[in-house]
Amino acid sequence: MNGDLRWPVVLVALLGIATSIGLAVGPIAEVRLPGAPPTDSRMSATASLRPISAESVAAIVSRDPFRIGRRPALPAYDPLRLAEQQAPPPARPTLVLVGVMDAASPSAVIEGFPGVDGARVVRVGDVVSGLAIKKVGSGRVVVTGMDTTWVLQVREPWKN
Repeated sequence: MNGDLRWPVVLVALLGIATSIGLAVGPIAEVRLPGAPPTDSRMSATASLRPISAESVAAIVSRDPFRIGRRPALPAYDPLRLAEQQAPPPARPTLVLVGVMDAASPSAVIEGFPGVDGARVVRVGDVVSGLAIKKVGSGRVVVTGMDTTWVLQVREPWKN
């Protein structure tokens, strides 16, 4: 039995090795590129270029493909000029929590809102001068706006 299977296994192994060698050495399919078109070798490379008319050059230069409005940038680019100073961002207000009333709808008294004289009574969800009241309760108020979040606590003047 052992001798009966040995020759077919050896034959299949030899065919596999021959196929692997054939694939590794030679291409699977032959590829041929089309021949180059005939050229006149007497003609120089610069002679094949056509001269461009002055009107075409002017039309190409007048169109700036990198600007939608096709107008120069304002101010004009000057690498020697220092960058202009940007206007400073508005100062963040100093908010002071005067008092908090815990009830069914808690409210707080806050001083220092920009554009508001004196103290203002606020509740959760109110927006005063662009500052939103997010949370009121337990002696604290959370106010957000101007890229800042304030957590205010009741002012106690006797503690400094």
